[in-house]
Amino acid sequence: MALIAWSEAFSVGNPLLDSDHRILIDLLVQLHDAVDTGQSRDVVGSVLSALSEYAEHHFRREEGMMAACGYPDLEAHKAEHRQLEAHVRDICGRYRAAERGALDEQVVELLKKWLTQHIQVTDNSYKPWVERVVDGGARPPSVTV
Repeated sequence: MALIAWSEAFSVGNPLLDSDHRILIDLLVQLHDAVDTGQSRDVVGSVLSALSEYAEHHFRREEGMMAACGYPDLEAHKAEHRQLEAHVRDICGRYRAAERGALDEQVVELLKKWLTQHIQVTDNSYKPWVERVVDGGARPPSVTV
């Protein structure tokens, strides 16, 4: 059974960002499968690096979209992104250093939990801004923060 699968519950109202989220979920599943089936260190390391690099690419795209939409909580959202980037870089470094337990089931589960909660809660909070811009260039909603 797959670790996680894309569903509409993960949609943030923007096809490009939804596609990015699908790719991140797929990479997380690939990482889980590589660890679970005992793939070589090179294979696991390659998937881990791809996940790290794509997450950073996605975060920059998402932050650009939020800035263009006038999303008011952009700085707090960026801070969450930087926190995950630092965490994944730490995991990558520990894995490359062959630290025991650097990438076990608990670490993969932690990444899954972070990704799903981040998409469904934190990312979902910008959905009204992104949808209004996508749906015809309307101004984003006003919100008191």
